[in-house]
Amino acid sequence: MTTEAQLGQEAVDLAQQTSYTWEQYLSRIKSDPSYAYKNTSWFKAGGKLEQAKHLSGDGGTTPPPSPSGDLSSVRARIFLAQSPLDCLAAPSWMVPVCTADSTYRSWYSPQVIAELRDHFGTVEAWCDCRNPTPYSQAEQMVEELGLDGSAWGQCETTGELENGYNAGARRFIGNIDVNVMNDTWLSRVKTGEIKMTVELYRNVQPWMLPDWRNANAGIGGNCIACYASETEGAMYTPVKAYKDLGLYVAQHDSVYGVGLTHQDWLDLA
Repeated sequence: MTTEAQLGQEAVDLAQQTSYTWEQYLSRIKSDPSYAYKNTSWFKAGGKLEQAKHLSGDGGTTPPPSPSGDLSSVRARIFLAQSPLDCLAAPSWMVPVCTADSTYRSWYSPQVIAELRDHFGTVEAWCDCRNPTPYSQAEQMVEELGLDGSAWGQCETTGELENGYNAGARRFIGNIDVNVMNDTWLSRVKTGEIKMTVELYRNVQPWMLPDWRNANAGIGGNCIACYASETEGAMYTPVKAYKDLGLYVAQHDSVYGVGLTHQDWLDLA
C-alpha cells in the first residue's frame, strides 16, 4: 500500500517538473478556459497530496488500513438499474446489486441472474425504500430470484432511512450528512449496527469529498457515479477521474452502475 511519505515525495517530484509558479498556474486556470490544466504536473501533484490527505486520518473520510469488524458485505458493490449485463465487464470480485424498482424489474429475468451469478458468484438486491418500492419488495425479489443475503436499502433522505430500517434493512447505500442522519442514527453506523457505502457523486457535485463523520466502523467505502443527466445537472465523470484523486479504491469502494463506458467498467479493477 502506498504510504503518505511516498505520495508526498511523488508530489514534490511532480512539482519540480513544472515551469510555472503555483500562482501563475492558478491564474492561467482562471483566465484561460481552454487551458488543459488536468494534463499538467501541478494538477498531478495536487492529486498525490489529495491521496496523502486521506491517508492521514482526516475525520474518517477513507477506509482505514486495518478496519475494525468485517465490512466485506458493504464493499465493492455495483448498484444496478437498467442494462444489468453491461456490468459483466467489471472485475469478478465485485458484487452486482439488482434494483427492485418496478420501472426496471423486467430487466431481471432468471437468465440474467444466472449470467450475473456465473461471472460474479454473488448477486444481491436493493431498493430506494420509498413508494412504490418499499423494502419488502426488495426482500421479495431476493426470495423469488434466489439472490444472496438480505436486501439493501437506500438512505438519501431521513424518510428512506426510517422506512428501510423499520422494515428490517441494515445495509444502506446513501448519505450520512446531518440532513439525513442525526446523532442517534449516526451512532448506529458508528457501532456497526447499520453498515453502509456512502454516495460520492462528483458527477452531480464535482467539489464533493468524502466525509464519514468518524463513523468508519460501519462504512465499507464510497459509492461513485459516472452518469450524465441534464435533468439532474450531472456531468459524465469517468472512473479514472475518481481514481486519479484517490477517491475510488478497488475492492473497497462501490459504483452506481449507470452511464459507465466499457473502459469505466475495466477501470474498476
